[in-house]
Amino acid sequence: MLSEIMYPEIEPYESGHIAVGDGHSLYYELCGNPDGKPVVYVHGGPGGGVMPELRRYFDPDKYKII
Repeated sequence: MLSEIMYPEIEPYESGHIAVGDGHSLYYELCGNPDGKPVVYVHGGPGGGVMPELRRYFDPDKYKII
């Protein structure tokens, strides 16, 4: 079962939008350890969205999940 190998659910400690020009923006979330090793997760493409389950792929004690 996939949920058995994933880390527990966590909530972002920061989120927001970054302007990238022409009226567009990128949504971001910061989760896990603020002093941890940064890891960037990029989902599959425009309109794909961010699902809370995606935060569970990385050890939140070890990584600053972006």
